[in-house]
Amino acid sequence: MNILDPTIATARDHIDYVARPKSLAGLRIGLIENTKKNAEAVLRKVAERLEASHGMSLEVLVRKPQRAPLKDAQIAELKGRTDFVIAGVGD
Repeated sequence: MNILDPTIATARDHIDYVARPKSLAGLRIGLIENTKKNAEAVLRKVAERLEASHGMSLEVLVRKPQRAPLKDAQIAELKGRTDFVIAGVGD
């Protein structure tokens, strides 16, 4: 899993994006909460709505300090257990 930082220049000209799923039904959600006020509440509400409308399931929630990158262990926790990840901010 690669994480791209839009604030730094890169020598890479082309990004191979993962194909979009044909359906959202049954996909596994990962959440990245950045410890800002209300971030977890907003992320959980989004996950609840996706669960209700598409039969998705919240599988992983990781917490990281503001402005800090994910640690390798957190990436490993998300990888293979989720189909997509939502990174949230708060305030």
